[in-house]
This record gives sequence, C-alpha cells and structure tokens, in this order.
Amino acid sequence: MSDVHASNLRMIGFSLPALGLNMLVTAVFVFLPALYAEHRGLGAATVGLIFLLAKFVDMIAAPIWGLFMDSYRTRYGRRRPWLALSVPILVLAISMLYRPPESATGFYLFIWLSTLYIGWDAWTISHTSWAMELSRDYDRRSRITGLLQVGVMVGGILISLVPALMERMGSPTYEETASAIGWFMIVVLPLTAIICLLSVPERATPNRPHLGFKKGAAIVLRNLALLRLLVANSLLTFSTYFVQGLFVFFVSYTLHLEERIGFILVFLVIGGLIGLPVWVKLSQNLSKHGAMQIAVTAGAIAPMLLLVLPPGSVVLTTAAFLIVGLNTSANEFLPRAMMADVCDQDHLQSGSERMGLYYSLLQLSSKFASGIGIFIGFSFLSPFGFDPALGSDNAEDALQRLRYLIVALPVVAYAIVIGLMWRYPISRERQRKMRDIIEERERMALRSSTD
Repeated sequence: MSDVHASNLRMIGFSLPALGLNMLVTAVFVFLPALYAEHRGLGAATVGLIFLLAKFVDMIAAPIWGLFMDSYRTRYGRRRPWLALSVPILVLAISMLYRPPESATGFYLFIWLSTLYIGWDAWTISHTSWAMELSRDYDRRSRITGLLQVGVMVGGILISLVPALMERMGSPTYEETASAIGWFMIVVLPLTAIICLLSVPERATPNRPHLGFKKGAAIVLRNLALLRLLVANSLLTFSTYFVQGLFVFFVSYTLHLEERIGFILVFLVIGGLIGLPVWVKLSQNLSKHGAMQIAVTAGAIAPMLLLVLPPGSVVLTTAAFLIVGLNTSANEFLPRAMMADVCDQDHLQSGSERMGLYYSLLQLSSKFASGIGIFIGFSFLSPFGFDPALGSDNAEDALQRLRYLIVALPVVAYAIVIGLMWRYPISRERQRKMRDIIEERERMALRSSTD
C-alpha cells in the first residue's frame, strides 16, 4: 500500500476543496452572527445560543461520518463519494442562510445552520482523511497539510475580497453583502470538488475490521497523545472563533472602521498565509509540536497590539491584524498534520487505519470549541455593557471592555496550549518506528495471503 505520488499541478487540483474550509469559517462565524443578531433582530444572546445548539448537531454528525467512511468502501473509494455528496447539501444550506426572509426566526437559523454543518462535516472529513492517507511519511504529511493550508488561507482571502470589493464599488447593505458571499460559495464549492475528484486517486486501504464499540472506544480513550492534541486543538479553535465572532463589532464600533471590515479582514488572512511557510519549515527542522509551541507563543503576544490601536486608523489596524494573523495558519495546519501521526499509534493498537474517525474527532473538538467561542463571546457582551444594536452609540467604557475581551481570553488559551505540547510523546523518530512496524505487518499479511 505505497504512497500516492502525483504532479504538482494535480496536487494543487486535489487541494482545492481546502478553499472551502476558510470560506465557510469566515462566512459563517464573521458574517452570519451579525446578519441574524442585528439585521433580523434575533439579538446577540439568542444567536449565540443557536450557534451552540447547532454545534450539538454538528458534533453528532462528525463521528458518524468518520466511522461510516472508515467502515465501507464503494466502487469509487472510501472518501470520494462523500465529498461529492456534501456539495448539494452545502449549496442548499448556503442559499437559505445567506438570503434569509425578513421573518426569519431562531428556528429557521437553527435548521439551516445544522444542515450546513452536516454537509460541512462530510466535506472536510472526507477530503482531509483522503489527503492524510496519501502518505505515511512524517515530513511529507506536513508538506501535504501545508498545501491544504495554502488553500485554506487563499479561500479566506477570496471570501474576504467579496465584501472588500463591494465596499470599493459602492455602499452595499449588510444583507446585500451576505447574499453576495453566499452566491460566491455556491459557485466555487462545486467547482473545486469536481476538480479534486478528477485529480488524484485514493491510496488503497483495507476496510476497517470490526473491533466492537467497547474495544474501539477503549483504544481511543487510552491514546494520551490524542487527548492532549484534542484539548490543544479545542483551545486554538476557541481563540480563532472567539476573535472572528467579535471581529465585526470590534472593528466597526471600537475602532470606528465599519466601512473597512472586508479590507481589514483580508489582511488578517494574508497574515496567516505569510506565516504558513514558517510553521511548515519549523515543523520539518524541529518537530510539529515544537513548531506549535512557537506559534502559540507568537499568538499570545501579537494580540497585545489590539489594546493600543487608536480608533479610525486604517493603516495601523491593517498592520496589527496582519501580525495577529501570522499564527492563524498554524492553528489549522499543525493539529491536522499531528493527527495523522496519532492515527499511526491507533493503527498499531487497533490493527486498522481509522483516519476518518480520528479526523472526525479533531473536527468534533473544533466544532465544540467554535460553538463555545461564539456563545461565550456573544454572552459576555451584555455583562460587559456592550449592546450590538447600539453600535457606535455604546458608552466609551463598553467599547473599551470589548477591546479587552477580544484579547484576554485567547491569550489565556494559548498559554495552556504551550503546556500541553511540553514533552509531547510522538516525535519524528517515534512516528518512523511506528510506520516501520505497520508496513512490516502489511508485508507479512500480504505474503500470508499469497502462500
């Protein structure tokens, strides 16, 4: 079961669905909350609660998708059919969410947000599992994940350019901007899926043998590297979504730059794109967990710039968010690259490759943390004295407390991640030893089957 190698052009084509990850993240967590909280009158606390409740649907769907994909092979593969199936689900949900009727209720938001999450799970788990199964090499996995992360960051830039260009050409309403974002994704997501499906084959892997729920769960729960990675990923995701959820309010009202939201958001994403080759290089020269410690240290220091940003300065604000964005690519890239190595440890114990399950667990930790991030961020607004409906008319003290809020909690989360990565058990040398054992087992199994 050798690695899958393809030309650079085909690998770029294969990586294109990664564009959709940051598109969906940015579109859902930056633009949707404000659309429903302010422009459909649901209120910040209600929208925060709905996002949290929809996350429970998301958290149920993710492991179901992962287990299903691992267990069954179709004539077209274990991953490809489900990427294709996710497209119509996403297109339907996006069309409903980004063009809501004036009478849209909390139930309307919950139903279509939950539908979007179900399609999003199928999209991301199938594509990421497929990508990580292309190779078992420690450093090549980093390169593949890095290529996907380039797609993630470019997707974020593209989706951010939609409102930025609309701002340059006129004065669109928030509803018009949201509708344009929805149409952009409706066009781009199916196109990237088609190109991916035609670019690279899956690596041949056997169907997962039946372990039984009790035994399979016990192996997962004993995997301490997995548990540490999941907690770290949750904290990184919480920080990312907490900041993105409050981004519109902070930039619009504390900094008085409501007309430059899209422009500034582009630089936040560009910062991640600039930082990505640094994190890839560090993961290869040091280790993946060492690179993560450095990245989160930078991530804890950079937000301090937001505490001293003067209102009304476009240049200083874009520069600050460019710096803040440098570590955001590490928040996505490193946990995914590390999870592939965690799967090798599971393979040794379970005797099967359960990449879909493990990536669904990574998704699960991200989903829970993102829901909590939005819920806490929006729930804290009222106790901090900030009312989104008042906008710039909030008291100056409330606007300043919003500034402190968007900085403090991510810094605490990053500090915990630094500790979790201390003496992380899966190094490059450990992964290579595990890979050698797995490949020897497969060679012995192949010889036994041919005798």
